This record gives sequence, structure tokens and C-alpha cells, in this order.
Amino acid sequence: MTTLMLIQTVLELLAVAFIFWGIFNEQKLVAFERRIVRALRRRNFKVIRSAGGCNKQSA
Repeated sequence: MTTLMLIQTVLELLAVAFIFWGIFNEQKLVAFERRIVRALRRRNFKVIRSAGGCNKQSA
């Protein structure tokens, strides 16, 4: 068995394990998906929250 086949087999086993985990922990999986979508949207919109909440603009 070559190294590439070994890596492929390990990744396939991890995928199957993740699918079974997702079936039994559906609420956690949905929450994770929502966090990923929010992160991607923030990255696309480039929304940055300031710590102080005030706008500091100079004229």
C-alpha cells in the first residue's frame, strides 16, 4: 500500500466517521454550519466590529 492510498483511506474513514457523528449530533452540526456561513459572509462583506463602538473620523 502506497502512502497516497493510505492517506486516501484515512480521509475516507474520517469522512464516514464525521457523517455518523453528524447524524447523532445534528444540532451541533447545524450550529457549526451557521458559524461557517457567518464567517464567510463577514469575510466577503469585510464587516469589522470596533471594540469601543464609536466612530473616530478626522476631517
